[in-house]
Amino acid sequence: MILSNELKTAIEASKKAGRILMDLYGKVKIKYKRDGTIITKADEMSEKLIRKILTNRFPDYSIIGEEFGFEEKSSEYLWAIDPLDGTTNYSIRNPFFNVSIALLDEEKPILGVVYYPFQDELFFAEIGKGAYLNNKRIYVSGEDKFENAVLTFCHRSDPESVERMAKIFREFKMRNPKVRQIGAAALEMCYVACARVESFLMINLNIWDVAAGAIIVKEAGGRVTDFDGNEFDINSKDILASNGLLHNELLRLINL
Repeated sequence: MILSNELKTAIEASKKAGRILMDLYGKVKIKYKRDGTIITKADEMSEKLIRKILTNRFPDYSIIGEEFGFEEKSSEYLWAIDPLDGTTNYSIRNPFFNVSIALLDEEKPILGVVYYPFQDELFFAEIGKGAYLNNKRIYVSGEDKFENAVLTFCHRSDPESVERMAKIFREFKMRNPKVRQIGAAALEMCYVACARVESFLMINLNIWDVAAGAIIVKEAGGRVTDFDGNEFDINSKDILASNGLLHNELLRLINL
């Protein structure tokens, strides 16, 4: 398996950032951003390290990250970084959290890396080359019955997002009790990619939340769209990632 220099660099950065998260696990105090979401020293240290590594290797690539915003450069390529996806989980010592790094070209993800440090699981994909977990090829589930699927979701905390999700949750839960909110979007998408769950949806997203997961799901044979069924890109505000077999039924229920 031949990896591009960009993918090798993203893997290196994610693993080094993951070590920071593990070193600080259970030792950080939480702070609150203006929007009420949580941030910790671990988020900040992780993103600073990732930015340093990516900028040193690819100085012309733009970067957007959850904690330190957008840095525009001359290239058409854009790194999207979530240095600690699952901060709330992390802050309460729930080990379901990850580092997520994606590279986008012309508004679409072309490679993604998601590192789950607690279990040392490295998910990665590059466009046209398949999706992998710790160097082993992965594929989405073959489950085609909605009632047998495991479905996960995420949403922002603003009232509109909560209200929309409550409606979707009811439609799903009345038909299938296996609906879960786990709390780390990129990692949940990787769970779709390796057939641990059948779908993930998110309302009112930021690109760093899901860009890496989106390319990993697609390269694992899944389908990734917005709630109107359009192919996911940087302008999408909602996302549905699935094994493909259940995608149309999921879209129907989302839009009831």
